[in-house]
Amino acid sequence: MKTSTRILCLVTVLLFGLSLLLIIGTDTDWGKIEVTRMTLTSADGDEISALLYKPHSATPDNPAPCVLYCHGGGDMLEQGSSYAVELARRGYVVVSWDYTGCARSDIATGRSETANGAISGLPTMGGETVWNAIKLYNFIDHSKIVTSGHSMGGQYSMAVAINHQEEVFLQVNLGMNIYGSADNHEHNFNFALILGDSDESCLARTNNDVKGLFQVEQLKRIFFGDYTTAAADLPEVKIGETYTATGTNGKEYHRACYMPDSCHAYYLVDDQAVQTMVYAITSEVGVGLDEGVKSWADADKISLVWKIKDIGFIVMLAATICAMFTMASFLLGTVAFSKLQLKPQPAIACKKGSWMWWVALAALIILPVALYRPGVLAQRNFFGINISKLFLLGGTNNTFISWQWMVSIGMLVLFLLYHFLWGRKHGGNAKTYGFITSNEGGFKPSYIGMSFLFGLFTVGCGYLVFSLISSYTQQGMHIATFMFNTIKPNRTLCILMYFLFQIPYFLTSSLAMKSIGIGEGDDSVKGTLKTTLLGTLINLGGVFLLWLIFVIMVNEGNTVSSIGYFKNDRFYISTIAILPLAIGMTVANALNIFMSKKTHSMWPGLFTALMWGTWMIISTGGMTKYVY
Repeated sequence: MKTSTRILCLVTVLLFGLSLLLIIGTDTDWGKIEVTRMTLTSADGDEISALLYKPHSATPDNPAPCVLYCHGGGDMLEQGSSYAVELARRGYVVVSWDYTGCARSDIATGRSETANGAISGLPTMGGETVWNAIKLYNFIDHSKIVTSGHSMGGQYSMAVAINHQEEVFLQVNLGMNIYGSADNHEHNFNFALILGDSDESCLARTNNDVKGLFQVEQLKRIFFGDYTTAAADLPEVKIGETYTATGTNGKEYHRACYMPDSCHAYYLVDDQAVQTMVYAITSEVGVGLDEGVKSWADADKISLVWKIKDIGFIVMLAATICAMFTMASFLLGTVAFSKLQLKPQPAIACKKGSWMWWVALAALIILPVALYRPGVLAQRNFFGINISKLFLLGGTNNTFISWQWMVSIGMLVLFLLYHFLWGRKHGGNAKTYGFITSNEGGFKPSYIGMSFLFGLFTVGCGYLVFSLISSYTQQGMHIATFMFNTIKPNRTLCILMYFLFQIPYFLTSSLAMKSIGIGEGDDSVKGTLKTTLLGTLINLGGVFLLWLIFVIMVNEGNTVSSIGYFKNDRFYISTIAILPLAIGMTVANALNIFMSKKTHSMWPGLFTALMWGTWMIISTGGMTKYVY
């Protein structure tokens, strides 16, 4: 084993241990909380995956208040980690769940969780199953149950609260102003609404007037318990004040709304968002309120540790990536896989610094970002063809694929222009473009097979490391909007389909990169790393810049809709998706370029990138169907 491979192996082991320490340590408050992954069963027999945080202080003799938390659209339960960690260490039992069809929860086979409630007008999406489970726990104070959720999860948790009025103590809506059917005049529970002033969803829905959402008719009626007075005659709801309303049962309930400086909850979560969530719950329940915090104005005094776990998630990802490069380096040193390393081919790129080289470079940077919006909007109709039935997943996952397809067309056009204007005249052929499978010439299927196995073993090693960390932490990984998980068996068909769907992108981008010489030149470790970093920067730098502009615009300007590019067709949601796309595709492109450069053939890198990209896309998010 080479020294570099030994070093990579050692680094992987260290990262593995550090990730466990940071994630488990923060989750358990260093031994004071028990964390348990639960698989519940709905009334229809479908699995609902949930995570239980149980403080050791919560016992039958000393029951603790309980918070039920539902994540936002197409996300996973780990999205609520920051809130779960902070509340659990303050003495709360917390249960978060993957809502129906997301991450590790089954697609609904019946209507028990997906039908609109008779009173609420909203589905519960696994919430009823979680409710039935926690009602059995003797370590919970059943008079202090809090339901809460982010965005779409706010709707589903609101449905649970309305279905179980007078049993629910408090409902907290985070980043969502949906309160159930307007015909429902019963909200017999305490209620808090949290909307960030730079919440991109709210900005887009209100023409940049998030404060206006606190004055909508239905919210005013809930706040003042008045369902008869004309909406225009109801008082204005003031942010940060606590109101008292009389329920239909004659009891009094508190109402409050808060507006922290944050984005759409899980997206660029900041301390103020978490502190506001913690304050909204602890101040109403009366348990776990930090010393010196008398009102929301003091919320910045609330101590936080959630970022330690996020660092653990980042280390978890780093360990996974490091494991893949370790395995790749090891395999290339074995007798069987060393045969994948072929002789270097003649350089055929445009002359560096020539006008053609600069044009190709500009096109490689511009095409991915220029085609992002058209690609995202083509997820249902691709050039007039309805492709929605091709997808087994829902939502954001498919925006990645449709973007890739659009970029593939652009990259193919770029490659063909390069080939006919330059490459063909300078020795460009299938062999020099990376399709080579033998030093002697000719096409060898065995090389393709070994390349496939190389990619499978390389990414498989990363999957093994990730799975081991996941088994100990009992969860996947969630960094801002970047989600990652092990693959549930009922998503097996997705592996095949989304593997095939991504071939055009990785194939054409590899070919287009030939125009500027990515993959050629210095074969040393330093040269390979330099080429890998340069290639990923070129491929995704422009897209990341688009995301950065959006983030600055939202955070600093508190605006989305002033620029129609982001507002139309709810494109702001797809702009949020750039961050996970950039992270995931950066790793995929790095693997692709690194392996292709080390072997002087595109096949090992292509299969490795495809394996990683498929895992990234299908492991989380919502499912629409398991089979066609």
